[in-house]
Amino acid sequence: MKMQLDNSVKNIRVGLSWTSGREYSFDLDLSAFLLDEKELARGDEDFVFYNNPVSVGEALRLSGDDRSGIVNGTNESIYVELEKIPENIRKVVFCVTFDETEEEHIFGEAESIVLYAAGVTDEFDKGDSQFCSIDLAKHCAQSCAMAVLALSRSETGWEYDIICDSADFGLLELCSRYGLAAEV
Repeated sequence: MKMQLDNSVKNIRVGLSWTSGREYSFDLDLSAFLLDEKELARGDEDFVFYNNPVSVGEALRLSGDDRSGIVNGTNESIYVELEKIPENIRKVVFCVTFDETEEEHIFGEAESIVLYAAGVTDEFDKGDSQFCSIDLAKHCAQSCAMAVLALSRSETGWEYDIICDSADFGLLELCSRYGLAAEV
């Protein structure tokens, strides 16, 4: 269900935190796709991830790639400046995937995997005013990759929606879904 984002919100932090289960150690990655009216990325520059941490026009910036999951609080985040998103971008989709490992994992193996979004004042604001949050380890336990959150441009501003759209074949499937033949 889409919810209208308050028009006073100009910047957003989408954060990811996780705690590995006792038996498992893994790395999760946060990424984002900037999509046009056909829900396709225009090119690789519209895909923000660990090998491309800044979108075209610097509208989205990835904080970095935390490979451990042991940082207390937010492990990775994407800072979004809504006013810098090009007009022909209609949607931004945020995804969570496992980094490539020799063995397959599912979100339910973690103690917690939380993706949240919060309005922030600037890039250094930690985002205490969350407007949505979901624990993938609890609510999407059988998934291994997922498009989780969408920001959509509307006639009156921006809307957000928790979409939880599973991708069984990880980041490469998500790239293909959004029109990219990216090598990750």
